[in-house]
Order: sequence, then C-alpha cells, then structure tokens
Amino acid sequence: MRRVARQHQDKGLSKTFIAAREREPERICAYYALTLAELENHLLPDAWRKKLPRRIPGVRLSRLAVDREYQSKGLGALLLMDALTRARRIYDEAGGIGLFVDAIDERAAEYYRQYGFQTAPDNPLLLFLPVTITESGL
Repeated sequence: MRRVARQHQDKGLSKTFIAAREREPERICAYYALTLAELENHLLPDAWRKKLPRRIPGVRLSRLAVDREYQSKGLGALLLMDALTRARRIYDEAGGIGLFVDAIDERAAEYYRQYGFQTAPDNPLLLFLPVTITESGL
C-alpha cells in the first residue's frame, strides 16, 4: 500500500491521507486517497442525468481502509468526513459536482449509502454524493 500510494502521489495521480497512532507514527491505522475524476453523466442517478453535460467533473475517493484493529470505532467515519471537507475545498476552488466512490463490495456500498451517497443506476458499487449535500456538512 505504501509503495503504490507513494508512486501515485509522486506522479500526481492521487493524494493519500493517513491516520496513525501518535505514539507509533509509522503504524497506519487507516487511510484514504483522493483523485480528480470525470464521469459520464449516464453513470449518475436519474435525477442528475438531465441536468448535466455528458462528462462531469468531481473528486473520487479511490480508497478508504481501516485496519481491523480499529474498525467499528468511528475512524472510517472521521476519515470520510475529512475526505468530504477536502472535496468541498476542491469544489470551492475549481468546481465539480460531488464525490464519487467505487465500493469494493455491497457491504462497503451500504456503508457509503448511510452517509447519503446515491447508487449509480447501472452499477450498484459506484456511488455519488452531490456537493449540495456536502454543503450542509453531513
């Protein structure tokens, strides 16, 4: 994970953010990565398709992972809120319509849906959170 994250960061493909223990800063407890994205509007929920051009910009949450030892303790939610804050800053500075995520499985998709992410009509593992929702601070 570290090697890939470093390579992607060095190439400007994504930025990875970590949560580490204060006493053991080399121990990664959780992480996520953000990248810029552009999606075809047909991948969005129906209500959004007609309002937008064919290709739409946004931010992609490309990875969000929590070490097993720290799962079910709220760390994933904290990192998701941090990712939303960063996506909101990108929106304010450069535009975009929201945050996209490719869930690894249905369980992960359900996790994102509890925070207001909407499922793409043709792909239940592609989810979208409009910036209009992130404005309210979730």
